[in-house]
Parts: sequence; structure tokens; C-alpha cells
Amino acid sequence: MFLQSGGLGKRPRLLRQFLSAAAATIFLSMALLSFFISRQLESSLMQTAAEEGAIVIDILLGPSLQELATSKTLSQPQTEKLDELLKIALGDRTKAVKIWLRDGTLIFATDKQLVGQKFPSLQLDTAFRGSAFGSLTNLGKEENQAERHLELPLIEIYAPIYRSGTREIIAVGEIYNSGLRLQSELKSFRWAAIGVVGAVTAPMMLALLFLVWRASAIVTDQRRELQKRVTEATALSIQNVELRQISEALKDDVFHSNERLLSQIGQDLHDGPVQLVSILALKLSELNYQNHSELDIDRSESELKTNVEDLTATILRELRDISVGLVLPELDGLSIAETLNFAIDHHEKITGTSVKRTVGPIAFEASAALRVCVFRVVQQGLNNAYIHGKGQEQRLVAYETNQCITITITNRAQFAFENKMRIGGLGLPGLRRRVEALGGSFSTNRTEETMCVKVTFPRH
Repeated sequence: MFLQSGGLGKRPRLLRQFLSAAAATIFLSMALLSFFISRQLESSLMQTAAEEGAIVIDILLGPSLQELATSKTLSQPQTEKLDELLKIALGDRTKAVKIWLRDGTLIFATDKQLVGQKFPSLQLDTAFRGSAFGSLTNLGKEENQAERHLELPLIEIYAPIYRSGTREIIAVGEIYNSGLRLQSELKSFRWAAIGVVGAVTAPMMLALLFLVWRASAIVTDQRRELQKRVTEATALSIQNVELRQISEALKDDVFHSNERLLSQIGQDLHDGPVQLVSILALKLSELNYQNHSELDIDRSESELKTNVEDLTATILRELRDISVGLVLPELDGLSIAETLNFAIDHHEKITGTSVKRTVGPIAFEASAALRVCVFRVVQQGLNNAYIHGKGQEQRLVAYETNQCITITITNRAQFAFENKMRIGGLGLPGLRRRVEALGGSFSTNRTEETMCVKVTFPRH
């Protein structure tokens, strides 16, 4: 679903995300750079304006303010002289002038209503420490009522006024110059900074955009290919599941067909040739009885008939044994433990031997094919124990673990002993094929004195 919901829709979204991030980055970079440049430029211009203002104040106003070295006020003639000087020397650029004492008292101002009032401030303290500085003022102070009516951006410059021939500060001069030119220059520099940043970053962003577009195209192609592979893998998985189900069904059909065939062969042998040979044996027995009652019968003919009778009895016995081994007992409805016990009881009944059994609790849910296979394993294993070991020390152990069920059949073996009796005729190779067809494992361990057959079936 993730792959199907992706596809081509992912590519435009990736490009949109990149463009949004790039635009935000460029905008923020230009804003920060322009702000930094304008601040640096403003600081530099303010320092230049402050130095110029300090020179103006020192040259033009300093000589007229020397009486402040000994007095805390300006005389009326000196005040009038300053007013006349300001009108002539400062021109239109300077909008206002103020002279301050150390305690914040305003002793001279172009707005005469403020003279004599106190307006202490940090700027005055800094200027009285000998530093000249300037800044664009916001005219928010109480002393700036007259300047606010000008409705102009103003540069506020503070500069110390020294006593003639010394570095003693006797007052601080404050002038307000028009800031229109400075604002215009700052605005121009900000736009120039934005343009420079845009010109520098645009090629880089175009290159990055191309790389992202190429990467997006590669990702889209790989996503499409991966989706194709997943679709193919899903189809193959479904096909494998179907084939496995068909294989399991065919395996069960073959298994049941084989058992039905064996059962039918056993029935046919029992109902056909066995019955006929039984009749033949009966007839030969009657004939032998009649011939023995006659005194003139030839002795060689009597011996021949006896041999035929013995041979027929042997054939009949072997055919019965084969048919009994081929016919499968009824196992429907039995559990694994019940199947094991049934097979052991069946063996004990037909051979007259005893089998020591240890069958643990087995809650194994078994199919019909597995029950048949378990029965055949026990049948063949115990038959081999009877044939090759005379049924000595026969033992069966069966137990269940979390993953499988294990059956072990052991007996004392005498492999030099030959017994013509057949009780099943399946053989170990055929038994191995049966077990492995159901996904189990089959192993044997034979020594000079013992034989062990071990079978393991996994849980399904």
C-alpha cells in the first residue's frame, strides 16, 4: 500500500518541499544579511555623524559656553549670542540644539520652554564620561515634545564640551539633525544586500534544484521498479502457496490411493488366489487320503502328492501373510497415542511376542495420512524386530515436544538368523520415503546386538 500510494505523486511533493525550504532559506538569509549590513552601516554612519557633531559642537559652541566652567547658568547675552550663531552656522540640517549640565539640567535649548528643567538619562551619563555618540531617536522622551512636531526622522548626537585647554567636561551638547538622508541610504543598502544575496544564492539554488530533480527522478524510477518487484514477488508468493496446496492435496491423494491399492491387493489375494489355493489344498488332501487307502498305489506317486500338498500349504500361508500385511486396519477417529497402542497390540497378537511400551502424553492433532504412516512405522519396525531378532527385548518409546513427535523402536538383533515369515513387506527404504513425504526424518542405528529405528514428525 505504501508503494501504491507513492509513485508519481511523491515527486512533485518532494520538489515543492525543496522549493519551500529553499525559498524560506533564501528569504531568511537575505533578511539576516540585510539586517546585519544595515546595522553595521547604521552604526558606522552614526559614529561618523557623532564625530562630526562633536567637532561642530566643540568648534561652534565650545567657545561660547566656557562660562559654564565657573557657573551653572548662561547669561542672557550669551544665550542670545548662541541663538544668533545657530541661525547662521548650522543651517536647515540641524533642527534643534540642547546644552546639558552634569545633573541633567537643561540650560540651553532651541525650545526655550524646556530650559531650567531636569531630564536625567543614560545618554548624558555616557557623554559626560567623554564619549560622543549618535543614534536615530524615536522621540519618545518627555524632552522631545517640540521635535515630535517636526514629523521627521532625527539623528540625536551627544558630544562632551571641554573647558578650554583642558579635558575637563563642563557640559554636554546635544543636536538633532535630519535623518532623511540616512534612512534613504540605509534602505538602499538593504535592497542592495538583498540583491547581492539573491544573485549569489540563485545559481546555487538552481544547481541544487537540478540535483533534487534528478534525485527525485531516480527515486521515482526506483520506487516504480520496487513496486514492480513487489508485485511480482506477491504474485509468485500466491502462486507458491497455491502450488504447495496442490502438492499437499496430491500427496494426500497419492498416499490414500496407495493405501487403497494395497488394501485392494490384499483383499484380492485373500478372496481370489488364497481361496483357490485353499480349495486345491483341500482336494489334494482328499486325494492323498484316498490313495493311501488303496494298497496297489505306487509309492513314488504318493510322495509326489505329499510334496505338492506341502508346497500348496506353504504358498497358502505366505499369500495369507501378504494379504494380512497389505490390508490396513481401521484407523479413523484414533489419536496418535491410540494408533501407537493399536499397532503394538496388533503386532503382539499376530506374533505372540510382547513389546515394552512407553507412550507419553501426546496431544498431537494428526491427519489421516500421518496416522497411517505412524501405524506403518510401528508395524514395519516391530516386524523387523520379530524377523531379525526373534522378538527379543522389543521396546517402543514415543513422546511429544513443542515442535515434533518422536518414535523410537529398539530390539535385540540377530542378523544371522533368517526367518522366511513376512508381515508387511514394506522395507526400510519404502518406510523412509513414507516418512520424508510427510516432512519427517528417519534414521536407523544398528550394532552387533541391537537395532534402533527413530522417526520424527514435525507439527503442522
